[in-house]
Formats: sequence, structure tokens, C-alpha cells
Amino acid sequence: MDEFDRLTAYGTQLILTHARLRDMLEDLRDGVYPGDELATHCLAFCDALTEHHTDEDDNVFPVLAARHPELRAFLAQLRQDHAIISGLVRGVRQDDPEALSALAAVMETHFRGEEKRLVGVLNEIRG
Repeated sequence: MDEFDRLTAYGTQLILTHARLRDMLEDLRDGVYPGDELATHCLAFCDALTEHHTDEDDNVFPVLAARHPELRAFLAQLRQDHAIISGLVRGVRQDDPEALSALAAVMETHFRGEEKRLVGVLNEIRG
């Protein structure tokens, strides 16, 4: 699979990835996991979210910026969101009770923006 095939798949998968991360966060907020399971689920969620954003920053956004200069300002804002989200993830890992609610709010706004502006662009990329 070449770079462009991967990114085309990424556009479609972005919504599914966001849905999975939303579900994981909702489970954390709802207290679905007791005791040690909660800590494990929390770490899994934080790691998945961090990996998702690192992949976007390192692999997806540079290609989009090169092919769609009109998106550069939006992509820069998304990277700033990633930095904010990273700080909130640190708070969640440190059991800051306010960090989880703040993370949920920032994540939802961030995900909606990505879905609205990037999914179609990613799905139109051809080599």
C-alpha cells in the first residue's frame, strides 16, 4: 500500500477512530470499569489518543499541507489542539478530576472540526 492509498483509507477510518476514542472516553466518564480495570482502561485510552494525534502530526498533516495550502492555518490550529489535549491527558493520568471533563469538551470540538474539514479531503487523495 502506498502513501496515498493509506491516506485515503485514513480519511474513512478517521470517523471510526474518533468513534472508538469517544466510546473509550464515555466508558471512563461513566465509571464502567471498576478498580484496577479503570486504571488500565484509562492508560489504554490515553495511549490511543496520543498515538492518533502523533500520527496525524507526523504523517497526515504534512501531506495535506503540501497538497492543500488552504488548509495550513486549520492544520496549525489542530496541532495547537493536540498540544492542549496532550496537557489534559497528562492531567487525566495524574487523576486530576477536572481534566477528564475538560478533555471531553476539547476532544469533541476538535474531532468535529477534523471530521468536517478533513475526511472528504483525505478520501479524495489519489497518487
